[in-house]
Amino acid sequence: MEAKKVNLTSIRVGAQSFAEIINDGLIYVDKTKLVWELARTDGISYFLSRPRKFGKTLLLDTFEELFKGPANPREKPKGLFDGLWIGGEEAAYDFNDTFPVIRLSMTMASFSTDALLKEIKRILANIAVSHGLEIEDAAPGGMLSLLITAINEKYNKKVILLIDEYDDPISSNIGDKDLAMDNFMILRDFYSPLKSLEKILRFVFITGVTRNSLLSQSSVLNHLNDITMDKKYADICGFTHEEFKSRFAPYFPAALKAFKENGALGKKDGIADLVKKELAWYDGYSWDGKTRVLNPHSLLNSFIHSEFDYYWASNEPSESTLTSIMLKNPLVFTADKLRNLSDVKLKLFDIVGSSDPIPSLFHTGYLTLAAITRIDTIKYYSFKAPNEELKHLFVREFSTSLFKFLNIDTPMEIDAFSNAIKGEDSKQLTTLIDSFFGTIPSALHIPKEAYYHSALYGYLTELANFHALPESPWPEETPDMILNFADGLRVIVELKYKNADTKRKMSVEKANKEMEKLAVLALKTIDRKEYSRPYIANSRKLLRLGVGVYGKGRARAILENETQTLARREASRKKI
Repeated sequence: MEAKKVNLTSIRVGAQSFAEIINDGLIYVDKTKLVWELARTDGISYFLSRPRKFGKTLLLDTFEELFKGPANPREKPKGLFDGLWIGGEEAAYDFNDTFPVIRLSMTMASFSTDALLKEIKRILANIAVSHGLEIEDAAPGGMLSLLITAINEKYNKKVILLIDEYDDPISSNIGDKDLAMDNFMILRDFYSPLKSLEKILRFVFITGVTRNSLLSQSSVLNHLNDITMDKKYADICGFTHEEFKSRFAPYFPAALKAFKENGALGKKDGIADLVKKELAWYDGYSWDGKTRVLNPHSLLNSFIHSEFDYYWASNEPSESTLTSIMLKNPLVFTADKLRNLSDVKLKLFDIVGSSDPIPSLFHTGYLTLAAITRIDTIKYYSFKAPNEELKHLFVREFSTSLFKFLNIDTPMEIDAFSNAIKGEDSKQLTTLIDSFFGTIPSALHIPKEAYYHSALYGYLTELANFHALPESPWPEETPDMILNFADGLRVIVELKYKNADTKRKMSVEKANKEMEKLAVLALKTIDRKEYSRPYIANSRKLLRLGVGVYGKGRARAILENETQTLARREASRKKI
């Protein structure tokens, strides 16, 4: 049956025109106080990195409308900004002080260097014509310099320069390293005149997905004021909790009804449940480690379609970036050291040919800042998946890439694993898990429980319908994993690890005993922390799996029927 939609006329996906949003009465979260903070500075060039579909284009459009003024001279100077913060008395902004604006979007043909060069020249020539000017057909950097200078001279005013997705010809071709590097060289030459033109540029604002060596390692754009991780502008794109709750509140009742009709919410759920789930799915993005914002693209789609789905991820061009990064070596994501990067490593990052995946995934939106810590004078950043939308995608790509990286036959493993679980065959599970760890090259093993937990997580995710249950009634006491099967079978999984003492040799028999102890300890942890309690009532059968890992990935698995165990305990209590 086709999903029913809410008739929310003020919610529209893909609206990137500030004038369209204001004139059509669409939902607009007023960011003009931050726009004012930036626009009132003179001669400063700014750079902002945010993932695609996060509101960067709308932000640039807002700047353009502000600086160029109303198209019709008879309109009030405030024009579209009447009623917004910047139009109030506190801002005291002079709307009569207008400037010529050059607006460039670098999302253009970049499948070859010739195509990119032609497209840049064509766009610059068209902008010149729109101002009644002609510029000679020189190299793109020369044409940009001629265009800015000619417009400055014609209007006798400083020029506003707005560049959207400045790195798109690079980031869109990250799978082709040679083409990405060739496009990088073209863009480096194209942007090179900007520093020398600062005297005639009133305001420059450049956006992009990645912060690469155009900004950090060359002298081309190192004069930009990078506000990407400036806490003052942490919520300049996206919706904060307060903005979401206040601006969307009028639509909550209609949305709640439609979500229930589609089966996305339960019959007894209320508005609080709707809000909670929207936050779980689409909130969590942070660029300062504290301020969190919701993904606007996914949130708007969710309200329009009355569903919780992978709206940003399923339409995100950089998903190929995630796949290509994962396939290089998914096991690097199990290393704790890669979850913490220094300020220097994060900023001096070049997406072309980088061996470190964390900055790539952070800039493209697949990871977000979890926290910022400071040791002496150096900042360190830790990262996490921002929300359920990205968490599910990240796990899926991790597990799929893991099997490809280790050349594991997925269909064969799935059958063997399912048969072992349903047959409650501990011996076969031990063989499967031990063999899996055995496929990992010895040099890639890291002696940490988190490493083996993550590797097993990816392995089991590929073999079963995995669910982490982030909203468990006991959030501080959740098991390592829960495996859900379509027929109502559930498996509670707990893993324990111990590093081998390399100074003394240990016999196979003793090593097996160590693994046995660890597997038993894992089962005892499930008992002691009562991990079974939330799942007893709604499981057809409940199993518990203890996994003991010793040394470089030697494993022992013990599978027990928790349903039978609980029944025996209950019978014993009744006898007493």
